[in-house]
Amino acid sequence: MSAPAKGTSSSAYLGEMVDLLMSFSGRDVVLDRSHYGELVWPLVYGREALLNEEDMESLRELEDSLDTTRVLMHDPNTEAHWKRCVDNKEPLTKAQFVKARTLYSAMADKYAFTRKTLGDFPEAAAIAAQVASTATTKAAVDSAPAQAASPSSSSIPTPKTDVRTPQQQKLDKANAINEVLSKRIIKGKGQMFDDLERSVRGFLNTELGKIFGTTSSATGFSNEEVELLKFFCERLKNKETK
Repeated sequence: MSAPAKGTSSSAYLGEMVDLLMSFSGRDVVLDRSHYGELVWPLVYGREALLNEEDMESLRELEDSLDTTRVLMHDPNTEAHWKRCVDNKEPLTKAQFVKARTLYSAMADKYAFTRKTLGDFPEAAAIAAQVASTATTKAAVDSAPAQAASPSSSSIPTPKTDVRTPQQQKLDKANAINEVLSKRIIKGKGQMFDDLERSVRGFLNTELGKIFGTTSSATGFSNEEVELLKFFCERLKNKETK
């Protein structure tokens, strides 16, 4: 899940989060970022938060109606966590990193998150180890000196092999679909564009249902109920600004 796009208004972002949560109804979804980040990153980077505590409370109530369990993946080894940030070239200083960890810990306590480590999910740990092993092997191959092809060598290029497991391929596809669903898909105003938007979202949600092994409706709510919830959240937002 990406950070909010620059120029996004608070009310628009709240509406996007309502739509996003609705699209997850009936499925298990893991986010590498969520709207709870608005309680952390604005304070780390010194920008205005797009969601306030009333917005968070509205979204939390919606999560509870969807039987959501809030889990925070946590690494108790602070230095190992910081090293990963450095290796991944994350855009934050050590001081910002420490502040973010502190804020996430406070957020987890306030909103009843369960803290988990990678060790709590053996299958995920095995996939991570496999990915790391594949990356190490590729690095070793890339660093090997190039050799001239022998006269008998074939000039036909060898097709690249997808080293991802079927589970990883499914997750990558699901992540791509959710990335598309997190934003407005069809640009334009009017009933025709809205109808196209619903049709495309319906198709993508069906594809997600296939990936997650469920043919149930992508959301447990009708379009009218979705609009009612968005209206309710907008009223709360307007009440806050008055």
